[in-house]
Amino acid sequence: MDLQKIQHGSIQKEMEILELKLTEFLSSEVSLATKVASYLVKSGGKRIRPTLTILTGKAFGYKDKNLITLACAIELLHTASLIHDDVVDQSDIRRGKTSIHRKWDNAHGVLVGDFVYSKAFQLMSSLENNKIITILANSTNRISEGEILQLTLKKKNKIKEKDYFDIIGRKTAELFKASVQSATLLAKASQDQYQSMTNFAYSLGIVFQLNDDLLDYMGKEFQTGKKIGKDFEEGKLTLPLIKTLDLCTKKEASLIRSSLLSRKFENFKEIRCIIESSGALNEIDKIIQKYSSSCLSELEKLPSSPYKESLKQIVRDLG
Repeated sequence: MDLQKIQHGSIQKEMEILELKLTEFLSSEVSLATKVASYLVKSGGKRIRPTLTILTGKAFGYKDKNLITLACAIELLHTASLIHDDVVDQSDIRRGKTSIHRKWDNAHGVLVGDFVYSKAFQLMSSLENNKIITILANSTNRISEGEILQLTLKKKNKIKEKDYFDIIGRKTAELFKASVQSATLLAKASQDQYQSMTNFAYSLGIVFQLNDDLLDYMGKEFQTGKKIGKDFEEGKLTLPLIKTLDLCTKKEASLIRSSLLSRKFENFKEIRCIIESSGALNEIDKIIQKYSSSCLSELEKLPSSPYKESLKQIVRDLG
C-alpha cells in the first residue's frame, strides 16, 4: 500500500505537524518514560489510523487544530496497545526494531504502555467533547476485550472463523472505526454520514487485518516490519490456517495442528506450501473483495474532494 504518497500529498502539512506533536505530547518529567515511549513512536509505522482521522475530518471540511490533537490521541492509543501486545506475545521485533520489552524488560513494556495510554486520554480530554471521549474509551475497552478473547481461545488451539472475525473486529477494526467516527463527530457531519463512515472504517479495518495475516505467511519481513511466521511461531490461528484446515487433507491438517501446538517453526515452509495449494488464498481474497466493495460503496455518500479520493485509494491499495 502506497500510503506515503497520500500522506505526502494533500495532508502533508498535517502529517508533519502530527509527527512533531507526537514527540511533544510524550514528554515527561521522568526522562526515561519519554525515552522509552519515544523509541517506538519515532520508529515510524504506517500511521494509517491518524491518516484516516485527518482525511475524514478534511473530507467534511473541518479545519481546526483539534483534528491533529485527535489524530495524535488515536496514534498513541494504537502505540500503547502495540507495546502491551509485544509483552503478551513476547515479540522480539516491532516496526523493524527491537521491541521495548526486549530492549529494556517486561516491566518497562507494561508501565510505558500505561504511560502512553494515559497521554492519549489526556489529549482526548483536552478536546472537551464527551461524545468523542466516550467513543475512544469504549474502543479502548473493546480492544482489551479482543486481547483477552484471543488469549483465551489460543489456549484451546481451536478457533472457528466466527471467533477469528470477533477477535479482529475488536483488536483491529475497532480502532479504525473510532478513528473515523471521532473525526466525523468533530466535523459535525450528519447522522447518515456518521453511519456510512462507521461502516466504511470497520470494513477497512477487517481488510487491513486480513492482509496483515496473509503477509505473515506470504510476505517479506521488509514489508511487515516483523518476522515472517510470527503468528505461527506464537501459536496463533489466523484466517490463512483456519481456511486451510477446512480445505486440506486430514494428514496435512494433523501436521498443521501438531506444529502449531509444539511451535515447530522448522515446518513453516511446508505449511506455507499447504496453504497455497489448498485454495485458502482464493477464499480469503473473496472475503477481502467483499469488504473492500462495502468500503467503496459507503464512501460514495461523501461529498467530492481530494480527501475522499485518498480514502478510496487506500481501499483500492489494500483490496
